[in-house]
Amino acid sequence: MRWLGWLAGIGAVLWSGLWYGGSVLIHDGAEGWFQQQAAQGITAEKTALAVTGFPGRFDLGITGLRLADPATGTGWLAPELHVFAQSWKPWHLTAALPPTQTVTLPGETVTVTGQALAATLGSAPSPDVPLTEVTLTGDRLDLRSDAGWTLGLGEFAVTLRVDPDSPPGGYLLTFDLAPLTPDPALLARVRAVTLPDLPPPDFPDAVDTLAGTIHLQFSAPLDRHAADRPPLLNTVEIAEAGFTWGQLSLAATGTVQADAQGFAAGRIELALTNWDRLPGLLVASGAVQPGVGPTVGNMLRALAGQTADPAVLRLPLVLQDGRMSLGPFPLGPAPQMHPPTG
Repeated sequence: MRWLGWLAGIGAVLWSGLWYGGSVLIHDGAEGWFQQQAAQGITAEKTALAVTGFPGRFDLGITGLRLADPATGTGWLAPELHVFAQSWKPWHLTAALPPTQTVTLPGETVTVTGQALAATLGSAPSPDVPLTEVTLTGDRLDLRSDAGWTLGLGEFAVTLRVDPDSPPGGYLLTFDLAPLTPDPALLARVRAVTLPDLPPPDFPDAVDTLAGTIHLQFSAPLDRHAADRPPLLNTVEIAEAGFTWGQLSLAATGTVQADAQGFAAGRIELALTNWDRLPGLLVASGAVQPGVGPTVGNMLRALAGQTADPAVLRLPLVLQDGRMSLGPFPLGPAPQMHPPTG
């Protein structure tokens, strides 16, 4: 049986060589990526980079990470980042995000703190490296901006995966972002609003539910060619989406597609339960002036009175010819999904 020992030894040597070769490729590829970003005018800095994890996985560890785009004023600062993959499945990556990080946006800086923050990226073993799934999960996430606002999430999950029932370029986006804790200043403003003939504000501290399932159809699959030929978003189909905040709830379904000019065109059906909580929320958020709040309430009451259940307001969000309207209310330009094709 001595030959079994020799065979095991040879296998161990071969596996060690393969792991070492893979680790060198990963290390050099990561270093090359930082150099490429710097050559393109992007700030891409780190204090250390190493590949560990022998023998079961490749673990790329980066410390002192600083990324910034001077052209857009955006950036990301993280004390550490770990990206790892199993040695036998290198096309499936998992990133363990640090509990504290900083995101820079134009005009403000947001401090992000969280628990068990993780992201995964799955692809298929193919030369095109097609994206099969992306997930972002966490047990807790808190955002605090130096502009004065805060936002909190409990356990959350966002997933984008290939839709097997769609043509190439079809993906399914699902999200569950509740409980969501709005900024305390917004809550205070909401609770301070009183409007005649409308119930007093009774919003709880957190949004109870915020979830949805949305089908996305791109002009091409998301793969390694996307950087050179970015796929265009052609269709957004909302299978279900909505939120519940105390007595107020919203449900949405519908489809929009890019028209010849690239504008979103289509129809989304909205059902708003206990709509009488909405005017106060619009006033508190600054979307409606306080003096206009009662008028908005009367208009919504008249529209809801035309339905079988006056507590449920049903309105279509119509996008057509580059414009957008909610029932009889014009909202302005429709979103631009991609450049004109005509």
